[in-house]
Amino acid sequence: MNDELVFLGSGGGRHHIRTQHRATGGFLYKFNGITSHIDPGPGAIVRMNQYGEDPVKTELFIITHSHIDHYNDASAIIESSRELLHDKNYNYYKKGVLITTDDVVRLISDYHLQMVEEIVKLKAGDTFKYKDVEIIGTKVVHSPHNEGFGIRFNLENYSLAYTSDTMVFDGFSEQFNGVNILILNLLRPDSVTCKRHVCTDEVIPYLNLINPPLETLIITHFGSFMDGPRSKKNHVPSQVAKLQEKTDIKRIIAAEDGLKLKVKELLA
Repeated sequence: MNDELVFLGSGGGRHHIRTQHRATGGFLYKFNGITSHIDPGPGAIVRMNQYGEDPVKTELFIITHSHIDHYNDASAIIESSRELLHDKNYNYYKKGVLITTDDVVRLISDYHLQMVEEIVKLKAGDTFKYKDVEIIGTKVVHSPHNEGFGIRFNLENYSLAYTSDTMVFDGFSEQFNGVNILILNLLRPDSVTCKRHVCTDEVIPYLNLINPPLETLIITHFGSFMDGPRSKKNHVPSQVAKLQEKTDIKRIIAAEDGLKLKVKELLA
């Protein structure tokens, strides 16, 4: 198995957008020979080049909601996914699938939308089959003004999910039952709450309700109170330790900018 995760950024929120103390490029999920780019925020295309990733290989463009730290570089990623844009008659070559919300589609120019083969407007509970992989929208409770979803990939030998930005809620845990690897957007440490996001102490009881226990939890999308302009120190290591102590999850990993993880090692 050559499936891989590549973190083009481990930061989220306006302070990291501004400072790039932690990058905001989202992440790549490579599975079954397919490369997907999930939530390509500001600097995504720069980080792809910085970390030696080839934009031309991208064929799934997944944007979970219309906040700028999740969609800003979408057009650049779409356009960079092909070496030739059009034929001599200016007929644009179509490539790939954009999986997103109606809000995001309205923010991307028609020029770039015509470059993709298909646009899938995903909602929680929807299922989309792509090359024999089942892709499911999971529920988020985030912005009252913007649609959003998390996403789950059910492959033959394992399941991987990404929460996107969300609060915890009744039913949060159950939608990740049977997931082996969960990528959790964890904005703030300990009990430092933030509307529409989770902090560590809030999410721990819900992580413990996922059945069976996760094999690997990857935390990412850290805000400035976690590590950044407004934190007195980097709180990420202490949150990993707390999660290891208070959950039955086998493996806790904190994302770092440029981190590359082989999926087979997350299942061992």
